[in-house]
Amino acid sequence: MLNDPNSDLQITPVGGQPATDGSTPTASQVTSTATTPAPAQPIPAAQEPTNKRAFNLEADVEQAQTGPAKPEKYAIPKFVSDKYPDLVELIKITESMDDQEREYWFQILPIMTPEQIEKFRTILITEKQQLAELDKEYEDELNRLNEKHLLEWKEFESKEKSRAIKEAETKSQAAEKAEEEALLAKLSDV
Repeated sequence: MLNDPNSDLQITPVGGQPATDGSTPTASQVTSTATTPAPAQPIPAAQEPTNKRAFNLEADVEQAQTGPAKPEKYAIPKFVSDKYPDLVELIKITESMDDQEREYWFQILPIMTPEQIEKFRTILITEKQQLAELDKEYEDELNRLNEKHLLEWKEFESKEKSRAIKEAETKSQAAEKAEEEALLAKLSDV
């Protein structure tokens, strides 16, 4: 833009006065003057910055460690999140529901009876416990298999070491026998 006051490059006609008729000056009429930006005014000590977050280094470090807050994935009514926080967490972590089913349960909780809510909570808790037991059994079985394979691997390594030792002994005995025969041959030549 010509003669934009915010621009670093100002175009002024040779006469020194900007054209007021909206016309573009010719190259012979134009001189270029680069303007230097005005020095930044320091914020007075008594004045609080308008963006306090910009100067809060502790908050910046904390956010860098935890990341920005994630937006809520589900539309959970405030009543539900306030009255049933444990149930909300159980619904979020259950593996037996997809996102649509979770959303359905969040929306229907306010109209459920206390008995229905307790049955629902019991179902979710039971599922969580059973999955935890299955995970533990799976982990125990995996550890048992790992130990078995570790023992097999150690046995294999020990067999390989003893085979290598036997080969080295056989080579050493053959070398000693050859050296012995060479010495006997020299003695018989004497």
